[in-house]
Amino acid sequence: MPVRSLRIFLPLALLATLGTSLASAEPRATLEATEYHFEGVRRGEKVTGAFRLSNAGDTPLELTGVDLSMPGMMVRLPASIAPGGSGAIVLEWATDRVQGSVRGMAVIGTNDPHQRSITLALVGAVRAPVDIEPVPAFFLSSFQGESVRRELTLRSNQPDPVAMRLPSRRGEHYVADLETVQPGRSWRLTVQPAPGTPPGRYDEVLELESSDREIGALRIPIHILVKANLYASPGEIDFGEVPLDRVLGQPGAVRFLEQIVLVTKRDGKFRVRGVRSDVAGLDFRTTPASGESGTFRIDVGLRPEALRPTSLDGMISIDTDDPAFPQLTIRVRGHIVEK
Repeated sequence: MPVRSLRIFLPLALLATLGTSLASAEPRATLEATEYHFEGVRRGEKVTGAFRLSNAGDTPLELTGVDLSMPGMMVRLPASIAPGGSGAIVLEWATDRVQGSVRGMAVIGTNDPHQRSITLALVGAVRAPVDIEPVPAFFLSSFQGESVRRELTLRSNQPDPVAMRLPSRRGEHYVADLETVQPGRSWRLTVQPAPGTPPGRYDEVLELESSDREIGALRIPIHILVKANLYASPGEIDFGEVPLDRVLGQPGAVRFLEQIVLVTKRDGKFRVRGVRSDVAGLDFRTTPASGESGTFRIDVGLRPEALRPTSLDGMISIDTDDPAFPQLTIRVRGHIVEK
């Protein structure tokens, strides 16, 4: 009897041991580091970071795919890593399309059941031939006749001194000035709306010439908004493409399409006498509903009962009691489609 029990027990123990061993046989990805940091790289140079990936598991670690986050990135990696072995993953980044503080990531798929993907990153700073701070563009907003100035700082990153020149101080709607801060190294560029510029939005480009071939000519966008003493903002609303069946099938969905217009007077108060449009199906709600105010809010929406496939292109007219600005207009865009 004891012998028969022993014969039954030993195979069961062996099967249990084998089952436990088979269940634990799996790859396990481990990394020494997941980020490579670099500084002072000039735009166009290549950055290379190597990462050591090890397999601490019992079966081969397979690398099943790669997703790169930034243009100019490439990766070299082994297809698999044997148990107890290791391999190098090399990330390369051609930096001709980026500048400033940058971060490029590679997400690599694995067959490790506990870590289906690993993320590696190249992190650092890429210097352009010239830095333009705080942003390489001008944004000016002023009332008509108001003096407003904006400044940008330009800093050369070239090894030799650079000469910078402003060929023309005047554009169609702006006046510019270039001042040297540090000879051959940095400059202050100032822009303001040209005197007498009428209310409206204007987009122009300012050009600078440099003596450095790599810097070449700089083109800096200028965006100007000159507001009248009584003005509506925004000057255009866009409903985009409105799916008729979806809007009608969801109660209250029309409310999410509402647009807000603010009508403001620089000094004093005024009255809104009426709001109308040549676009059928628009609905208006004015706050305050009556009386005088320095600012009125106009909610522009769509009336569900009037919705049908049609264009929403047209104009909104706002009538006021201000003798200098008896009527303001706002462009409307959009289209109602039946899908």
